[in-house]
Amino acid sequence: MFIVPDGMGWHAMDLATVVGVVVGTTVMLTLIFLPTVVALCTRKVRWREAFMINLTVGWTVAGWVGAIAWAATGDDAKIKTRFRALSTRKKVLLVLELVFIEAAATRYLVFHHASHAGHFLH
Repeated sequence: MFIVPDGMGWHAMDLATVVGVVVGTTVMLTLIFLPTVVALCTRKVRWREAFMINLTVGWTVAGWVGAIAWAATGDDAKIKTRFRALSTRKKVLLVLELVFIEAAATRYLVFHHASHAGHFLH
C-alpha cells in the first residue's frame, strides 16, 4: 500500500493502481510530446523549436498533427516561404480556419459522445 495525496487529503493506493497511474501518465506525455521526440530522432528540425511549438499548439489536434508533420519532414524553409508569401488577410483566414476546425472537432467529440454516454447508463 502507498499513501498518496489527493485533493482533500491522503488516501491509500495499492501497487497496481500506482503502477497504472505512472504508466498511463508516461504514455500520455509521450504521445503528447511525440513531435518533439520525432524531431530529436530525425534531426530534420531543431528539437527546441519543435518543443516550443509542441507546448503552444500541440495540445490541439490540428496543432499536434502539424507539429508532427513538420518534425518528420523538416521542410521548414518551404513552409516559411509559402506562409510569408501569403497576404495578411490570407494568414488571418488560415489561422481562423484552423481554430474553427479545432473547435468543431472538439465540440463534436465532447457533445456527441456525451449524448451517447447516457445510453449506457440506462
